[in-house]
Amino acid sequence: MCISDKMNVSKEVQDAIKEGKLVIGIDSVVKNLKRGELKSVIYSKNCRQDLLENLTYYQKNFKIDMKKFNGNSKLLGEICGKPFNIMVLGIRK
Repeated sequence: MCISDKMNVSKEVQDAIKEGKLVIGIDSVVKNLKRGELKSVIYSKNCRQDLLENLTYYQKNFKIDMKKFNGNSKLLGEICGKPFNIMVLGIRK
């Protein structure tokens, strides 16, 4: 994984945490996508294909930024300061 990629995602996630705009988990992300409340979605490189297809469907309909994190869900969880894996997260507008 590229160090700058980790740093960019880390900064974006840390800013979202400070502003109270971080949404964690597929159910919460999809619910917020349907409401049009997200500006971007970040998913880990080991995100399940069915989840990715679901996200892509909503991403196209709501025209939001979707980024692949080149680390696994364990590393994404660590960046969020959580003791569990995170496959998908969203950042509210």
